[in-house]
Amino acid sequence: MEFSHRSNTSSRLARWGGSNRRLVITAHHLLLFIMVCYAVVLAPFIDSDFRNYLVIFAGMLGGLLFLSLRLKVTRQVLAGMLCLFFMGLQALFIGGDRDLWSVGLTLVYASGYFAVATLFERVPDKRGFLQKWARVIVYAFATLSIIQMVASFTSLPIPNLIASKGLWSYNSLAFEPSQLGRVVGMTMLAYLMLLREPLRIERLFHFSKSNLALTGAFLITMLLSGSALAASAIAVVFILSRSLVWSMIFAALIVIFWPIVLLVDYEPVNRAAAILSTIGDLDTDALISADSSGASRVVPAVIYLKESVPSEVGFWIGYSGDGLARFFQYRLPGFGDTVAAGFLAGFPVVYGALGILVFLWIFVFLFLTPKTAPLIVFWILFFSSSAWNTQVFWYGLILIQMTSAASGPDKAAVTRAAL
Repeated sequence: MEFSHRSNTSSRLARWGGSNRRLVITAHHLLLFIMVCYAVVLAPFIDSDFRNYLVIFAGMLGGLLFLSLRLKVTRQVLAGMLCLFFMGLQALFIGGDRDLWSVGLTLVYASGYFAVATLFERVPDKRGFLQKWARVIVYAFATLSIIQMVASFTSLPIPNLIASKGLWSYNSLAFEPSQLGRVVGMTMLAYLMLLREPLRIERLFHFSKSNLALTGAFLITMLLSGSALAASAIAVVFILSRSLVWSMIFAALIVIFWPIVLLVDYEPVNRAAAILSTIGDLDTDALISADSSGASRVVPAVIYLKESVPSEVGFWIGYSGDGLARFFQYRLPGFGDTVAAGFLAGFPVVYGALGILVFLWIFVFLFLTPKTAPLIVFWILFFSSSAWNTQVFWYGLILIQMTSAASGPDKAAVTRAAL
């Protein structure tokens, strides 16, 4: 087996087999492997506690690559490691062993993220690479969704079935349908952002044959998931993929025709509409009554906004993992004494307002450009409710970083260079 780079990189070689037969693994292959591991979930690698050993291996591999392939340690990597160091100190002096294990897992996911970011810098055609593999990921999800549907109707074993609600609820290459909505939705949005043209009315509904096929695959996957989140993500992807002017126009049209949306006889749309209709009141009971599943992703942030106290030291530096029980235990529908607060509002409760601001600056807002702004909005809407120690959370961050790099030199690149 041979490890090599394609661009001005010294390689460490380890041959497997004879001189006429060897496997060559390049930085390109390693980049693809780690990226795909963060994007998909395969049932054989999931244990009874729903740990995904494939993505954990990919994250650890990313860390090892910095040593074996001498990957460049960028300023962002240093800033990220410094952030994790202070998270570790907070866990050590305020939290406990459980918090330290959590920081260790965050380090594993971040290592894979940094490896992807560094390896991607060596790809000559970044835009072409990301567009190609975004298409592959969307088609792969669509293909397995259709296979799962056919298998369910023919009473055959359903491949890669992990978590679903039954008929017309297919998880495809995700852990569950709502995770599918996040992964496929943001992947499609990243692809469209790299295609987006300046404002022209004749291009509003123009699709090439290949893009039309990809759009069909995207819609099939999202609709077959039976997820309210995925149904909402379809509209958000369409709106955000347009220019700012058209995004505002479509958002206004949705508000105007909202009563018609409420008449649509499609259960995921009805659930999404019920949540959106009640979220403005910040009434947790009303949210839970509208849709307990969707409310479990929104209620933690509502509770934190209503009950956090800026005058407390813990508000700024965190309450440790024990603070999660204080805010959320027995208050989330369907979770009992289990706390599942996601990144928002779990991260600021554990690591404080200062901690989340630093984290968001390093991993999100340093990459803010006209091309990535829609992805960041999508990530905030649909990914921030995921726990930060999950692959889907970090896959969203990976897409933001890769889209920024694929967009060419920009203001964000200058900002990161000055970090």
